[in-house]
Amino acid sequence: MDKPSTHNGYSEDDLLNVRRCCLYLATKLGSLADDIVIVGGLVPSLLIDHDGTCEGTDGDPLFTAHSGTKDLDLGLPLSILEEERYTELSSALRSAGFSPDDNNGNLTRQRWRIREPNSATVDFLIAPSTGDDIPGRLRNIEHDFAAIITPGLHLAFADRKKVRLEGYTLFDEWAERYV
Repeated sequence: MDKPSTHNGYSEDDLLNVRRCCLYLATKLGSLADDIVIVGGLVPSLLIDHDGTCEGTDGDPLFTAHSGTKDLDLGLPLSILEEERYTELSSALRSAGFSPDDNNGNLTRQRWRIREPNSATVDFLIAPSTGDDIPGRLRNIEHDFAAIITPGLHLAFADRKKVRLEGYTLFDEWAERYV
């Protein structure tokens, strides 16, 4: 899936689908949800009230709407490796209907997908843990589970905010959770 190069490449339906995916996962991850941080394209829609304008923009159309996102980006804490909670995480993902994605027949271990009833993808990121870690490379977690090594990700854990998310999940179930 190519990332759109402009705002016009995203749709409100894409953003809604990712929000529904986020809420669905929040209902399935249990206590693990408190350890994971949402990063990436969904964050602005969670932190900013989107009533059509943003404070201080004087109605400038460049600032009136969230560009959107087509996937959910989740930051994993290093403790998930140290405490081997990754087995609990991958098990919860599988139970929720997610599996590693594929790219033209090649396993894409850092991106998991749910296909039914609405297709949605989740990308996993993790902070470097050794001096040998190379940004953008994969941290192997399990044979079919990995995360993208992302410098600076530790800052998302240091300055995080819980946000109440309510609405319908991917399975049209009403839910409310703090993410």
